[in-house]
Amino acid sequence: MTAAAPAVPPGSPLADLDPALPHLAEVVATMTAELAATPGRTPFHAHWTPGERCVLTYRPASSGEPATFVVCEVTPGGSTRRDFRADPALPGLGTATDAAAVRDLLGTRLAGGTIQDCVVEPVRYRPGSRCVLRYQITDGTGGHELYAKVVGADAGLDVPVALDQPVALDQPVALDQPGAVDEPLALDEPKRRLLPRLVGAWPEHGLLVHEAAEGRDLAAVLRDPAVPPRTRVRLAYRLGSLLARLHAGRVAAPVRTGADSLRDVSASLSAVRQADPHAARRLATVLDRLTSWLPASGGQVLTHGAFRPAQVVVAANRLTLLDLEDACRGDAERDLGTLLAHLLWQWVRQPGERSTTEAAGRAFVAGYERRAGRVDPDVLLWWRSLALVSLAAGRYRRLEVSSWPRVPALLDCLERLVAAVPVRTSAPLAAQLLDRQAMTRALRPELAPVAAEPAGLDVTAARLIQHAPGRRTVLQYTVRGLRTGAPTQLIGKLFAQPHRAALAAANLRALADGPFKGRGALRVPEPLPSPLERGLLLYRRCAGVPLDRLEGMVALAGVRASARWLARLHGSDVVLTRRLDLATECATGRGWASLVADREPDLFGLAWRLADGWSGAAQAAAPAPYVPIHKDFHAGHVLVDDTVTVIDLDEARMGDPALDLAHFCAYLDLSVGSGRAAGLRRAFLEEYATVAGRPDAVRIALFGAYAWLKIAKRLVMGIGPHRSLERPARTREVARALQRGLACLDT
Repeated sequence: MTAAAPAVPPGSPLADLDPALPHLAEVVATMTAELAATPGRTPFHAHWTPGERCVLTYRPASSGEPATFVVCEVTPGGSTRRDFRADPALPGLGTATDAAAVRDLLGTRLAGGTIQDCVVEPVRYRPGSRCVLRYQITDGTGGHELYAKVVGADAGLDVPVALDQPVALDQPVALDQPGAVDEPLALDEPKRRLLPRLVGAWPEHGLLVHEAAEGRDLAAVLRDPAVPPRTRVRLAYRLGSLLARLHAGRVAAPVRTGADSLRDVSASLSAVRQADPHAARRLATVLDRLTSWLPASGGQVLTHGAFRPAQVVVAANRLTLLDLEDACRGDAERDLGTLLAHLLWQWVRQPGERSTTEAAGRAFVAGYERRAGRVDPDVLLWWRSLALVSLAAGRYRRLEVSSWPRVPALLDCLERLVAAVPVRTSAPLAAQLLDRQAMTRALRPELAPVAAEPAGLDVTAARLIQHAPGRRTVLQYTVRGLRTGAPTQLIGKLFAQPHRAALAAANLRALADGPFKGRGALRVPEPLPSPLERGLLLYRRCAGVPLDRLEGMVALAGVRASARWLARLHGSDVVLTRRLDLATECATGRGWASLVADREPDLFGLAWRLADGWSGAAQAAAPAPYVPIHKDFHAGHVLVDDTVTVIDLDEARMGDPALDLAHFCAYLDLSVGSGRAAGLRRAFLEEYATVAGRPDAVRIALFGAYAWLKIAKRLVMGIGPHRSLERPARTREVARALQRGLACLDT
């Protein structure tokens, strides 16, 4: 594995660091001792989610038995141990590690005839993500070494397959004749191979098999003082040229933006906050600076997705690229910045090699630009800074305790770099939102391409609708010139973190162009061109009355229409950028419980019983297929007119459909009272079932507990339909919400 084994000295702080995982220090110490007893044993990989779990992987000491990886998962309830082949997220491992099955799969792919022997050895493994295996094959032409990779559903085989030879995969590959297969046609230099030659791909098993890439890990070469500095700098130059060849690949891949990466890196700070609050505050300050300006995506290229020296093998001055399962289309500077971040981390660990490492970084960029053209230095600086935040956070998430003392030096470098990140926005929009002239100047360049009268575009009125400090501000604008003869009402949402505007816009566009395309009865707001880099999202104002303000038969009809809208969302094939992460939601639930207990001390026990009960039930529940979900679906977000429009899709993502159903039902009870709500809930679930099939009542109850905990948090914060309540009435309502949540867990 590339990660270093956590160093656990006597008196390890791990137990104090995460009291919710009292067995963590003991398990780590046991693993470390076992590894120490077997020199050369692969160090283990860790993935720590504070308060939830820590998943540790290592190769145990054994004598005379086949090599294997063991996974130890530590949770608040204890620890479990399993063999890596039992990974539910990698079902193809059963086939890929079975020598007989491998012989059958490869028998028609090799030119040497029948495979006489096959030895399978695991090389690298990351639970739930991927596993690398080595195959020692003996056939009619002799012995050969192949490598196999098994990936989960979130990774892909399309890019590495597309970048290989154009011949059909069922044609035999002669392993002893390297030139037997045509070179890839997708790149600009077909005579030079980027990747190890592909032997076969079996998507049904998530399995890719390729020839061995002979040589040495480039990361080891670049940090080896025995290698002359001039040689290392020359290799870095060639590495830039190699990356340019990859970026020239004309291969389809998912798009990944700066906003996507910023969101993921922001979510990775939980381990830093737990282990080193001071470092977490420094990293959060850096992220705040980075969110002030999102680089505008230029021409998107095929990027590696995790480009660093360890992903390249060097042999006889020839470089071969590995691990393209996370490839995506995006900014070229993403890969460049990631590699430069790893070079900086290298000289933090080897200060004596600083001059060589810095020269290697300059040579790498020069090699890239020589082949691909000049890169934007400001965009490169932004991506490099973000990669350094991710790299620093990873030292804690992976429990690389021995690296923690070096993190402050890394942060010193990072802060000096990020100080130079430009802020290309004009004056902050927050100070101009109600200034009609200023907003006309800000919105005219964006709206002109879709306006009927571009020269006459003018903001004639601006009104504040809602302000949530530190989160977002919602306004209504009247704009002249968008259509002929009449003004247009727009809604503007200014997000405190600009990347959230980009995420919200992506959600609206995906749904407006997908399941809710056209002018039917079920709709979403129509997004308009917006200054997203400044944090502002614009869409046309939607007609209608919020469903929670309606009564009688009109309310009943609105509830049924809401069910049909939700069923259409859940049944669509659109794929949203974000995914529901239950570990994150459990941690959020504990935060809500802490807030409730702080403001209502008498309810401390109830709040934590619900938070702990929900967390345990969510972790124990079988996973459900993920579909597009709203995540904040309630009657206040449903506008009823001749049509039904659902708003506030900022948090939409892929997730469990039961969350939306439970959330809607709980908020019905909150807003209209349990008496009226019972009939409306029944009508809502019946209508949903007629379109999408009978929902899972057990899972609805599970997420009902989550919804009531969220409601309790909103009540103590004075948010929602009971915002005006004073004690003791507020205390009674909070207690009721917590008790309703606990009742859901008992269902």
